[in-house]
Amino acid sequence: MDSEYTIRFQNFCCFMIVSYMHLSTTVFSQTNHAYTYTCNGSIAECNQEYEMLMESEISRRFLEEKKYISYGALGRDKPACNGERGEAYSKNEGCLPPPSNPENRGCSKYYRCRSDS
Repeated sequence: MDSEYTIRFQNFCCFMIVSYMHLSTTVFSQTNHAYTYTCNGSIAECNQEYEMLMESEISRRFLEEKKYISYGALGRDKPACNGERGEAYSKNEGCLPPPSNPENRGCSKYYRCRSDS
């Protein structure tokens, strides 16, 4: 019975050694070709397969961006506008910002209006 286990163990060891030798020659041949490869294009053209693996400037900026909310927004049952300490529209009467293009905005002298309104 012991001789059967010994033979199996020897076969397993031989298999592992042959597999390791095959794997090491495959890896060595792949790395050897990588160093002899030359490209006459730009960096982006030569490394096109690695383009998506590299971190881009935009993704770095998105991850670096800090997003904060105010303590007023965390308050329960309170509107977010007309709040305290630097809320965006706290000086207006409502939650909406002041109109940016009012209907009656007057006339500047540049346009030579008839009335000085």
